[in-house]
Amino acid sequence: MAVALMALTATAAMAQKADMDKFIDGLMSKMTLEEKLGQLNLLGVGDVSTGSVLNSPVGAEVEKGRCGGILNINGLDKIKAMQEVAVKRTRLHIPLLVGMDVVHGYQTIFPIPLALAASWNPDAAEQCARIAAKEASANGIDWTYSPMVDIALDARWGRIAEGNGEDPFLGSKMAAAMVRGYQGDYSSRENIMACLKHFALYGASAAGRDYNPVDMRRARMFTQYLPPYEPAVKAGVGSVMSSFNLVDGVPATGNKWLCNDLLRGMWGFDGFLVTDYASIREMTAHGLGDLQTVSAQALKAGTDMDMVSEGFIGTLEKSLKEGKVTMADIDLACRRVLEAKYKLGLFSDPYRHCDP
Repeated sequence: MAVALMALTATAAMAQKADMDKFIDGLMSKMTLEEKLGQLNLLGVGDVSTGSVLNSPVGAEVEKGRCGGILNINGLDKIKAMQEVAVKRTRLHIPLLVGMDVVHGYQTIFPIPLALAASWNPDAAEQCARIAAKEASANGIDWTYSPMVDIALDARWGRIAEGNGEDPFLGSKMAAAMVRGYQGDYSSRENIMACLKHFALYGASAAGRDYNPVDMRRARMFTQYLPPYEPAVKAGVGSVMSSFNLVDGVPATGNKWLCNDLLRGMWGFDGFLVTDYASIREMTAHGLGDLQTVSAQALKAGTDMDMVSEGFIGTLEKSLKEGKVTMADIDLACRRVLEAKYKLGLFSDPYRHCDP
């Protein structure tokens, strides 16, 4: 009986993937290069008012098909107005992905993650995430930048309150529970996409100083700092956010070993990878080159969506002409973003999360 049920489940999953692949193949066959790059561009709105959506700089970019997602917009009417620009005023009517930091509750406020972890109760964490998703999804939010699972030993690090402390076993249990709570199986209108952050080792920044390098041997990485990320991936997390710090002397956002070899190759992550806030542009401060150079490096490393740096939308066409990236690189990143929107049900109902 159990074997038969597993076989039916696997068959259904294969059929769903085939349907998704067919839909996205058809959509991408119609897309111009600029429209593909637009899907890789995530812009911060800064909370525009309903009346000024069309006249705002972000609204203008959405209308041109040069924006795949938005963040930091609050209020159902504002979000719905911006979504209408995407689905009614663009050539291909591709919906936006709307993100926000829903970290320890949305309307109902729960203890900070560090305090919640102190309960050693993953079931409670999962329920908190489910309630947060239910409330956020009723107010236009599709995507939360949570859970943050960075192991932190140094209390001087300013983001320690957002994680689960220093224990890799506890952190692993809490990470998977939060993903299950936010996402479920995407079948409900109350499911939103989780985003695992910060990949990777952000909590190990030298001297507890934000953005500092991380310098450690691989054995310690895998036994102490990396364990909480993998269970979240295995739980099916739909997106991952790269971190600001250096790992092995390379910024995480452009680190092929982290983003491609480990995350996708070793762990089998099949979602999309988004940068942290402006982290592509900040790679230039490490002496790696201008915005065009670091944008190409990030894409080649496995990054799919650029948060507010506008490096992908502004430079990848030139890099493509110069042979620094390939059309296959761009297509793969675009596909991963579109797959996220498909899994969330936004193509069948762009206003899925705009109905209180």
